[in-house]
This record gives sequence, C-alpha cells and structure tokens, in this order.
Amino acid sequence: MSTFNGLVAEFPDIRIDFFRSHAGRRPPVACFLSHIHSDHLAGLETLRSPFVYCSAATREMLLRLERYPCRVNYAKGILEARVQTYKHLKNLLKPLPLETPTTLELAPGSHIQVTLFDANHCPGAVMFLIEDLHHAILYTGDIRSEPWFVNSIARNPTVIEYTSGLKTLDKIYLDTSFITDVPFQTKAEGIAELLRKVALYPNDTIFHIQAWTYGYEQVWIALSKALKSRIHVDDYKMRMFSSLTGKTSNDRFGSSVHLCPEAPALAGYTCGNTPTRVVSLEMSMFGFIVVKEATFAAWFGIPGSFPYNQSLRTFKVARISLKSALAGVATTWNEMRN
Repeated sequence: MSTFNGLVAEFPDIRIDFFRSHAGRRPPVACFLSHIHSDHLAGLETLRSPFVYCSAATREMLLRLERYPCRVNYAKGILEARVQTYKHLKNLLKPLPLETPTTLELAPGSHIQVTLFDANHCPGAVMFLIEDLHHAILYTGDIRSEPWFVNSIARNPTVIEYTSGLKTLDKIYLDTSFITDVPFQTKAEGIAELLRKVALYPNDTIFHIQAWTYGYEQVWIALSKALKSRIHVDDYKMRMFSSLTGKTSNDRFGSSVHLCPEAPALAGYTCGNTPTRVVSLEMSMFGFIVVKEATFAAWFGIPGSFPYNQSLRTFKVARISLKSALAGVATTWNEMRN
C-alpha cells in the first residue's frame, strides 16, 4: 500500500501518484502517474488540472476503469450506462513513450526531462527518471527488483550515466513495501513451481485464478501455454486488455501495436462454456489460498452443479512464496480423489 504523499523535494512543482492538495503549497504544474492500482490514484478522480503524464497503457486502462459496485449495478440494469470513473480525464492524461527522454516545459524557461522505464509490476507500470540542469531523481513506483530487472536497467543507455558513476542521482524514491531482508522467488521461479503443481491435476481441469488486481497476467499466459488451453476473462477485463492492442492506421498489412508485452495473449484468448471440472486458486498477498472445486457451469450459476462456493480447505502460507501452499493443494486434491 503506497503511503507516498506525492511531493518531490527536488522538483516542488510536480506531483507523483498523489493528487490531493497540500495545505500551504502551491498547486503543481505537472503530475505523473506510475500505474493504475488504486493506492496510487488518491485525489485523481477530482483533478481538473494540470496534465497527468503516464505510459500509453496506463492511460488506456485508466480511462476504462469501472468500480465494482458500478459494474454490478450496470449488469443488473440499475444503471443505464457504464460508469467509467476516470473517463472525464481524457484530455488531461498525456502518454509518454518508454525509454525515450522527453522534455516538458513547466513554465517559461523551466524545463525537465522525463524518461519512463518499465517497472516489472503490472501492465503499464513505469518508473520515472526526472532531470533538469541541477537535479536528478528516480521514482520507482511499485517495482519487482529481480536480478535480471536490475541488470537490464543498469545496461539501459538512457540511464547508463548514473549506473556507471558519471553522474549521481540526488535521490531515489523507492518502493519499500517488502524492504525486509527475506528471500523472494523471482517471477519465473514462482511460475515454474506453479506449473509443476498444476500438472498433477487431471487433463480436463480448468483453473480459475482469482486475481483481485492487475499484475497476474504472466501467470495466466504461462498456464495457457503449458496446459495448451485458453484463458477466460470476464467481459470487463476483456475490454480492458483489448485496449492495450490495436491496428496501426497507416499499415496496409494491419500490423498490431501493443502497449504492453502481455497484450497480444490477453486480448486473443476466450474460453468455451464446456461443462468440466474447475479448480479455483484464490491468491492473496496476505497469506491465504482457498482451494475450490466446481463444474465450469457452476461459475455461471447453472442449477444442479457442484456448489462453486464450497471451500475444500484454506491454507495459510508464507507471503513470500506459493510453494508450500501449492504442495498442500496437490495433497488435498489427492486426498479428495481417494
């Protein structure tokens, strides 16, 4: 959960990931948004100025965000139209390209240079390198600092002045959500472990990954590839992911433009409503996984199916790894089948 107040001491005229006013401070002349998770959107809904700079993927997804109660009420017919919370910000949201130093004018004679880098967090998430003639800072937002990720940043030509020691950053505004010295698996290691465990299930099993936020997309893609299966997402997420890919207007061959690496896969898979077994893995950063079994039809409320909300067992797991929980999943599955 972000606790950053948006203030950058080196650049007092900008705000990052916090859009409420501060008593005694003049309003910002430029704002920046690292990604669309709700703890980074404080005050954005009521913002009227100035421009908010972000990645192209973040802009497309933010304009389509709908709060859960509004989606439910629209589905029930209570609302006549979809309520997209940030749709009114269309003219304020300004996308910037990744890994491309871009000069922004804050005031006559006052300029900053901004470079966006992928943050290895969720679709559209970025870090900001902000520089002027006197200062330079790196704002990480939420990042997953895996070894390969840190090495790729160190080799990036737009930041090599700092990684080689030719220049020095005044400050790094660092994500410290998990700052304690504990061993984290890399994404690749965690996904590989997950694939080994799901391989223990029967071939007709459909896996329901109940991801409560954006950021699990690589898990879905890896499972789809390994199981030679399609991904099913609800209509809302399908529209969100479809916004990340499109056709170029001036290409007679209609080549696609993808705003994040996961876009082609996430916007290209659907799942048929075939009655079959469903295994639900509800993942939580707070250390619990609930395992459920149902038929596919039960997820859509068809009478007579195995109750989709019948919990087989709840496992308490370490926050830093799914390994022990998934081992418990496999054990419970074998017990149930025997």
